[in-house]
Amino acid sequence: MNQEKKSKLFIVFLILIITAFHYFTGSQRWVLHDFFRRLYYLPIILGAFQLRLKGGLIVSAVVVLLFAPHLVIYFGEINLEVINQFLEIGMFMIIGLITGYLVEKDYKRKKLLEHQIVKLTDLENYTYNILNSIDSGVIAFDSEGNITSTNKQADNILGKDQAIKQFFQQHQLLKEVKKVLQEENKGLKKEISYLKDEDKEIHLNVTLHPLKNISNRTQGVVAVVEDFTVIKKLETQVRRGERLAAIGQLASGIAHEIRNPLGIIKTISQTLQQEMKEEDLREGLEIIEDEIDRANRVIKGLLDFSRPNKIQVKKFELGDLLKELLRITKKFGEQQGVDIKLNVGKAVEVEGDTDKLKQAFVNIILNGIQAMETGGKLEISVDDLDGQWAIITFKDEGQGIEKEVLDKVFNPFFTTKETGSGLGLSITHRIIEEHQGKIEIDSKLEEGTEVRVLLPL
Repeated sequence: MNQEKKSKLFIVFLILIITAFHYFTGSQRWVLHDFFRRLYYLPIILGAFQLRLKGGLIVSAVVVLLFAPHLVIYFGEINLEVINQFLEIGMFMIIGLITGYLVEKDYKRKKLLEHQIVKLTDLENYTYNILNSIDSGVIAFDSEGNITSTNKQADNILGKDQAIKQFFQQHQLLKEVKKVLQEENKGLKKEISYLKDEDKEIHLNVTLHPLKNISNRTQGVVAVVEDFTVIKKLETQVRRGERLAAIGQLASGIAHEIRNPLGIIKTISQTLQQEMKEEDLREGLEIIEDEIDRANRVIKGLLDFSRPNKIQVKKFELGDLLKELLRITKKFGEQQGVDIKLNVGKAVEVEGDTDKLKQAFVNIILNGIQAMETGGKLEISVDDLDGQWAIITFKDEGQGIEKEVLDKVFNPFFTTKETGSGLGLSITHRIIEEHQGKIEIDSKLEEGTEVRVLLPL
């Protein structure tokens, strides 16, 4: 039984018990009747508080209907005492009406206040949800330049309160906030490279806007922080692709021009070897022929890099392809003291040219093995990313690559190895791009290198 029903039953009980006292008490005991009559105010007031104006009127009317017959029964005539009693009945109605009206008015005022609080809470929650749903970090400053609030994305990008304050101090942004507050500056947009967690560089756009009140006066500053690291990476990839395409066209032309004279030189060298009897000259001609062969291998690599070959597309399972490559490369790895481990999370099927992808993956595996001069472990893993990409990760324990040269590793002829041609990763990059994929490299000196290849599912 709920509280409201209990209160109603209690009011009914009071009315009935007081009325019973009236009807079962002798008429000569007027002192008790006066006391019982005043007790009727209790249920009337309780009714008004419980049911407001309606309750006050109903309970007072019920009391009048139950009390009036008692007057007729006990008095039987009209005199001063009866008139006094009937005036008391009028007071029952007046008290019920006034109390009910006041309670009704207070109830409406409370309801209006509750409605306003709900509206304000809904508006606050709505604003909070909007701020936490956008991809940009939003940071609010008060008129003193102190941080008052941040959204979830600001915490994700920069960290909690202390980290955000440190970021603004480190990049001289608090001074700019004060300039905006003093209306010396109408706003600011700044591009910042920020080293997060001591090893991860992110690129940020920070925009400061004055926060105006209804009188159009500046009462604070709103800072919007956008992380455009992914866009920066895409721009780098586009520039790299354009550069490689230009180099590829140039390399193709040069390769063709060099290949013909090299062929003539080799033919003449072979003819002279057959006619030459001096051992020293024959040995010199053999060296020339070997060097021409080596030059031809470099030219072939250039042509492979520059030629937009047509790929033979078919469906295959990545794990099976890598297991096959492991059988080819494992022996070479063991000779170098490198243990190659393959982890296939689940079966991942892609479409592509298996021969070309083998060439790309072998280049990455051999680079990883050669990077570990004193041996180590090369981990290869296969998984899917968000149901859209197959991701193949190659992680070695080599010397790592310096940050300054990391962006150059896909350039033709760029190599950190004494005997390398610098074309392996360039060809790998082109093959992955032909498959509409992406290749990413993360490396730390003395810790190793991680190469990630993403192929569309």
